Amino acid sequence: MLPGGRRFAWDLGLGREIGYVFWAMIGLEAAFGAYVGIWPLWIEALGAPITVVGLVLGSSGLLRLLILAPSAGLADRIDPRTLIVVSRSITALGMITAALATHWTMLAPMVIGSAIGEIAFPLTQAHLAAHAGEQRVRAFTLVFNVGPAVAFGIAPLISGALIALFDMRAAFVFAAACTAFSVYFFSRFSPRPKRAKDEAPPAPTSYREALAEPDVKRLISLQFATIFSLALGISLLAPFLNDQRGISPAVVAMLGGIGSAGSVAFGLVVTRSRWLQRHPLYGVAFGIGMVMATLAIVISTQAVWLIALAFLGRGGLWSAWGLFAAALSEAVRSDRIRPRVFTLSEMMAGSAFSLAPIISGQLYAIRAEGPLLASLAACSVLIPVLLVAQKRSLPGRELSEEDVAAAGRLVDPEAA
Repeated sequence: MLPGGRRFAWDLGLGREIGYVFWAMIGLEAAFGAYVGIWPLWIEALGAPITVVGLVLGSSGLLRLLILAPSAGLADRIDPRTLIVVSRSITALGMITAALATHWTMLAPMVIGSAIGEIAFPLTQAHLAAHAGEQRVRAFTLVFNVGPAVAFGIAPLISGALIALFDMRAAFVFAAACTAFSVYFFSRFSPRPKRAKDEAPPAPTSYREALAEPDVKRLISLQFATIFSLALGISLLAPFLNDQRGISPAVVAMLGGIGSAGSVAFGLVVTRSRWLQRHPLYGVAFGIGMVMATLAIVISTQAVWLIALAFLGRGGLWSAWGLFAAALSEAVRSDRIRPRVFTLSEMMAGSAFSLAPIISGQLYAIRAEGPLLASLAACSVLIPVLLVAQKRSLPGRELSEEDVAAAGRLVDPEAA
């Protein structure tokens, strides 16, 4: 029972379809949060040298790029609900195989399954937009910001406890259970309405048309550079903390929840600040500064409590990712082209997020602090570029509340 005598509604008062989306996203983000913090450690524990760890981390994202590109066309031919359920079921099977693996080469199904599961994101967003009606702002905020942030904050704590009781395999079993939870709610989605025989199909769009929109090329290029620079330092933080600071995998997993809290806090600041909404690239620069502070502290201290506090800044990566999505939403005025623009954004950002750990692994092999120092250097150059780009790209144009909420990535780490 809620205050005022109101009963708790499982669908949060948004209706059945949006309620299904909410709980599906809770399960999806909980699954990611359950293993992402110790994923590099598990690859390393299965015998992979640090250079291979980076390669495995990056390979899933490169596969994601290949899968996302044709996904829009595939959704035109197959009911989105079926695609989502099948893709996320494959992801769950990959998590189970990761828990059973005895050598790093046996992680291939996990890598492939994770990439295939990314199909669910654009299709779920489209489903929500089609059913939100006049509650679009509230629906997007609850489903893609608040819910996933809470799930991503709690899941690492549960996962860390399971790892402490058993071992790292437990994190992947827990992730698979969370994925099964999400698949149940995905399967409850209503199917896409059939088009009438005499109804004309919608006009096709292209990526070339999307790139012709003002500011899109510049913003996507800056997004690639930002995600790459940040991920370069963050990708192998787990092995660094374990190898160089002696922090156990269970504690490393729990630190992920702290990073989520930092992302939530910054996201709330953005939604309440008109100035940041009018100047999103300034917000991106601030998010970069958050990550730089985290990396600087991790390099300079061995105090676990200080490192845990510093992890609040790690969420700056996801906040920056979301602000680029919001900036693109403002730059593109055509609803018809916007899905293509966001797909391009996800493809480019995902490529950056995948390439970074490959380079990071090579730097780590030379010197453990190498990836962190390289990230700090790249970010130092990037911040003034972003400040100048804000004046040239989006000079003071205010983002609507709907655009900020619909971006859906202020606190969402799958991007990866």
